[in-house]
Amino acid sequence: MKIDRLLAIVTLLLGRDRISGKELAERFEVSVRTICRDIDAINKAGIPIVSYTGIAGGYGLIDHYKLDRQLLTFEELLVIETALNGMLSSLDDQKIQLLMDKVQAIIVKAERDQMQEHKQKMIVDFNPWGHGRSEQDIIEQLRGAIKDNLMVEFDYPDTLGEYHARKIEPMTIALKGYHWYVYGYCTTRNNYRIFRLSRINNLRITLESFIRRDKTIEDLEALWNDRGPVTHLELHFQPQVRTRVQDYFKAELITPLPDGSLRVKGEFLEDSWLYDTILSFGPNVLVLEPEHIRAEIADRVRRTAQLYDK
Repeated sequence: MKIDRLLAIVTLLLGRDRISGKELAERFEVSVRTICRDIDAINKAGIPIVSYTGIAGGYGLIDHYKLDRQLLTFEELLVIETALNGMLSSLDDQKIQLLMDKVQAIIVKAERDQMQEHKQKMIVDFNPWGHGRSEQDIIEQLRGAIKDNLMVEFDYPDTLGEYHARKIEPMTIALKGYHWYVYGYCTTRNNYRIFRLSRINNLRITLESFIRRDKTIEDLEALWNDRGPVTHLELHFQPQVRTRVQDYFKAELITPLPDGSLRVKGEFLEDSWLYDTILSFGPNVLVLEPEHIRAEIADRVRRTAQLYDK
């Protein structure tokens, strides 16, 4: 709609000293001629826009023209802008970009240098390591399916790495640690499930709609506690992996020992992540208990060694 474009142009001009007609045209996917007419309409509405000629020309608002921001302090705006930057790093969403433009619009020129200085001191990036364009595409497709209550189908691996077809009612997307997940009701398994986006193959949005089930975010989050058996684990780590241990485990589970080694005790979900994590420490970790995890780790090490004995 034209009125939306006019408001967006004003928002941009409030946050920028000057912007060219060509840039505005490309941003809103209209012609430069249309932008000229929009600028004229904004001027007639009483918002003073100045046209500058030359190489550095373009459009800008007259000095000292700004919006009132009675409800927000500059420090609060810094927090909002930092959080929005982090979201934009992971979600390619024009609505987030427009909101950032609005935040910039209510910052007076005298504060913009402070805003830039703050950006040099803190980075919030919600983009997980290894997160690529393909996973971002999956996120966008799932967001659309959740918004429109559309069923989705995809192929997903089991614990042995074999892929099987799944069909779900997508309900929520969540970023946990380094990975994105989708929560939903799996009609293939007739139960609620959590799926890691990086493992989804051949995602297909169907035209089949569904009525969202009566589950709150808190109910869906509780699914993490139902993913398998929890076991008491005790590990002993060599001093040279102290830093990694502190990265992987909570401080209250770690006990430093006099010789520099570390003891880790706690309740852990017994799944592939647990075994992979223990094995990643190689000879620098010893499983003290329970016995069945000691045996499983020893068996996996033996099978790995056999690959190199051939």
